[in-house]
Amino acid sequence: MRPGGTLTLVGAGDADNLDPALSVHTATRGVLRAYTRQLVTYRAGRDQRAAGEVVADMATELPTRSNGRLDATGQEYVFTIRPGVRWDDHRPVTAADLARGIKRLAHPDAPSPSLTYFARTIRGLARLRDELAALDPTEVSTAIECRTLDGIEVMGTDTLVLRTLGHSVDFLNILALPAASPAPIEYSGFLPGSDDIIRRLRSTGPYAVREYVPGKQLVLGRNPAWDPATDPVRAAHLDEVSVRMGVDEAEAFRLVDTGEVDMLWDIQPMTAELPRLFGDPRLEVHPAGLLSPYLAVNMVSPNEDLATSKVEVRRAVSVALDREAVSRVWGGPRLSELAWRVLPPLCSAHTPVEPVPPGSPTGDPDSARALLAEAGYPDGLTLRLLHRDRDIHPESVHEIGISLARAGIRVEPVPVSITDLFATYFASPEPAVRGDWDLAFTGWEPDWHGDNARTYLQPLFESRPEGSWNLGFYASPRVDRLLAEGRDALDRDTANAAYRAVEAEVLRDMAVVPVLFAHQYWFHSPRVRGWEPYPVLNGDLTNVWLEP
Repeated sequence: MRPGGTLTLVGAGDADNLDPALSVHTATRGVLRAYTRQLVTYRAGRDQRAAGEVVADMATELPTRSNGRLDATGQEYVFTIRPGVRWDDHRPVTAADLARGIKRLAHPDAPSPSLTYFARTIRGLARLRDELAALDPTEVSTAIECRTLDGIEVMGTDTLVLRTLGHSVDFLNILALPAASPAPIEYSGFLPGSDDIIRRLRSTGPYAVREYVPGKQLVLGRNPAWDPATDPVRAAHLDEVSVRMGVDEAEAFRLVDTGEVDMLWDIQPMTAELPRLFGDPRLEVHPAGLLSPYLAVNMVSPNEDLATSKVEVRRAVSVALDREAVSRVWGGPRLSELAWRVLPPLCSAHTPVEPVPPGSPTGDPDSARALLAEAGYPDGLTLRLLHRDRDIHPESVHEIGISLARAGIRVEPVPVSITDLFATYFASPEPAVRGDWDLAFTGWEPDWHGDNARTYLQPLFESRPEGSWNLGFYASPRVDRLLAEGRDALDRDTANAAYRAVEAEVLRDMAVVPVLFAHQYWFHSPRVRGWEPYPVLNGDLTNVWLEP
């Protein structure tokens, strides 16, 4: 191994947000791993079943009853920051920075997509969210800085006490999310995710953002204040990481295929290229447990006389869908499994018993037509299908359109850039309420591995809480109640029983239309070594090195 060098990645889109409070995109989270740290995290590796094991990161140790840092109720956690953990300007990271990082997730004008985890778990954070929403906008920043919460206590400069609403079996997993990164004092007064924050980005990891030209270039250089003795999980072999953005996917693939650049970033090899790559060590394939792709259903769309609010229409879409055709676009059975459920096989709550009966792999147009007629659409209807305009998404949507048309469901594609998808269509409710889309072809990556049923079900199906990824505005009091039972369970078996009941309920309501459980595959040049797919699915850049 020879340390040093520049790893160059190439992709089509942009980072969704470099502020860890706001980022949700898989590719961006891979970059966040390089310049953010949390109290706890995961080690890089290839074994997904071991990938859910939480380890200490900035904290000196994991809180347990045996070391006295977890109280007898299992609801009070005490963390001490390792000596020598610093921002890239050499200031020590403090407990106040960690508290600020969590509280800013509740900013009413830019709530974190991860806020639903934190507000449902940390005492007082949901109340802070509501109080902030009622304030004059000029008072929000001061309130975030000054309000005290029962669930967040700063003790001196290096100790943070966090208290949960109940016994939360996955609280440490939540604290390992990028959203739990500390925030320095200079973030105070600025909207999370704004240009003002991006210009002031500070690093705690081995790298720091040195250059960012939206849609064109992102460069990470070494953080001079990072001390490897304080970091048990990041090796930081590289001198620099450079991401070239806005490149046509065919050209991006050619650049990696010829070795001119090192790795694809936010796209995957096109379907036509996959057959010759199977067995090639440059193509990394790993079971990932992704609910990807699936169709989000906009329950509030006014189009076609509120068609998507009717369960028979939603079921007709699922019944008509040719999942095998979509699977071929995604590389066939080597790279995906057909899905009629939400929780994939690698989730601990997955069971062999199907929550609802699976349908025909190639679709059943006659049964779908009957469902449409039952819903009041004997002559069919037209639905607007939102999707990314790059990678294998347009081809996938083309196949979906063919299969749905056989049942009388005409598809009007709505292609948008990945940046617009996240920043415009999914960032606010207005496009959904206007009927800019009826269905959205998208995917979901779990926020952690292993015991992770909550990471599929709470963001996607809880009744539109703060920071939700419930894109279609699905609402069910029974689902909300079952999700609470899972969160408050004293043990994993009880939690998983509640989560399985949630899965069955949302599938009966057809709150989303599952399509595939995709495996993760990534393409890189032969000189890339040490590529580990977990804990971030596009590889842990902090453990990569380059052969000459």
